[in-house]
Amino acid sequence: MSKKAFIFDCDVCGSSYQMGPHRYEGKKCSGYNIFVCKACYESNWDGWAPIREARIEKICEERNIPVPSRNSKGWYPREF
Repeated sequence: MSKKAFIFDCDVCGSSYQMGPHRYEGKKCSGYNIFVCKACYESNWDGWAPIREARIEKICEERNIPVPSRNSKGWYPREF
């Protein structure tokens, strides 16, 4: 069995996280077609914090995804 670590960079904050074997520190946000670190995913459960807004808009532009409507807090939703 391979014990090689697979390290990825968070599409939102840029920090590194590990995936497999037995380490699953990233999550997929399907609407944006991105993978994010566990900290970004869990910290933004109620929408992307304003500090992340420019990055989310850039991701949408790069991937030709329409920018989603803001939620009741005025933030872009984490999932849509």
